[in-house]
Amino acid sequence: MHRFEALRRRGDLALRILAALPLGYAVATLWAMALSRILPMDRPEAVTTGMLTAFAICAVAAMWAFAAKSGWRAVWVLAVAGGVAAAITWLSMAGHAA
Repeated sequence: MHRFEALRRRGDLALRILAALPLGYAVATLWAMALSRILPMDRPEAVTTGMLTAFAICAVAAMWAFAAKSGWRAVWVLAVAGGVAAAITWLSMAGHAA
């Protein structure tokens, strides 16, 4: 039983690291793309604002990954956040040339 518990904890830590690093970066990138498409300002200013906001989103995603109740919850919440950003980007591009 003790060995199973140690294995479960290592798996949970691995999921949190996965959520914090590559998934957090992906979520931040997707939100930078979404914000640069939907912010009501000139394109260069919107892109700059989106990119600067992405730094904060990446930091918050990493903090969330280790503050979540479980590793799976961290992964799913960040995946949904990225999905929302991807949907916003995709819908903002519908009917427009990229």
